[in-house]
Amino acid sequence: MKNTTLKNNFACFVAMFLWAIGFPAAEVLLETWGALSLVFYRFLITVIILFPLWIFLEGINVFFSSPIKKGLRIGFLGWGLGAILLLIGQKLSDPVTPTICAAIMPIFGTIIEVIFDKRKLKLNLIIGVSFALFGGYLATGVNLVDGNFNLGTIICIVSVILFAWCTRASTKELDNISYIGQTALTMFGGMLTSLVFLCLALFFDLGETRIGNLDSFNFLLLFIFIFISQTISQTIWIWGAGRLGVLLASFHSNAVPFYVMLILLVLFGNDWSWYQALGAFIVGLGVIIAQTNKWGYFIQINKLEK
Repeated sequence: MKNTTLKNNFACFVAMFLWAIGFPAAEVLLETWGALSLVFYRFLITVIILFPLWIFLEGINVFFSSPIKKGLRIGFLGWGLGAILLLIGQKLSDPVTPTICAAIMPIFGTIIEVIFDKRKLKLNLIIGVSFALFGGYLATGVNLVDGNFNLGTIICIVSVILFAWCTRASTKELDNISYIGQTALTMFGGMLTSLVFLCLALFFDLGETRIGNLDSFNFLLLFIFIFISQTISQTIWIWGAGRLGVLLASFHSNAVPFYVMLILLVLFGNDWSWYQALGAFIVGLGVIIAQTNKWGYFIQINKLEK
């Protein structure tokens, strides 16, 4: 791989690792917080941080000349609706099903790039996607039979499709503004979605709206869950995915369950899983194979020898 390719892949790796840090924090926060209120405040604080930073770095004129409506629409449908649907899908199924559905994101990344960007499926790319899918499944540490495949599964799959679409739309349709601008606008759209669902839940008394503990320990968890696992992670993700494309960037998301296992091992002494480690290794091979252009050369040599 070239240095620029390595840098872009490293950015996606860092983004997914930081995102993974938020899962153990969320596990504790959700003991006292409602899921809808936690999602809303996560978006809200991210927007409060990113918008002033964007305006400070690039000026108020850049903000007013940006495609605000388009950015809000992309964030509303992608990050916001996707996050809510994933939550609903888990509620209608179980914690295992969303993990399995998320592991097939490379398929949707492939379909999106084939449809919108006319990407040609070369042999190395097909092999890389296959490795990412198989490795991603192993990295989840679960079996397919453990999932509850019902309406919740379909909703989870729709959310994963929205995440893949939003990654591509954020970087392609908003390419006239910086990556901080892309993240800020789409996060604002996601905040609007979460606000709508939070208000509906409050009005109809649907639950999941309570404000949790706000002691020093929970403030630390909120800092990890919001600032590190979303504000920083999402900005780096948009930057890396904008250079790699949603297809190749989506490979990195399949190693997230392994990162979570590693974090739990270091922080809480959980058991090491060779099963998940093997899955992450296979995902890594898929990343390398999909971006190695020498495969076509070796195929031509073999044809000539025959």
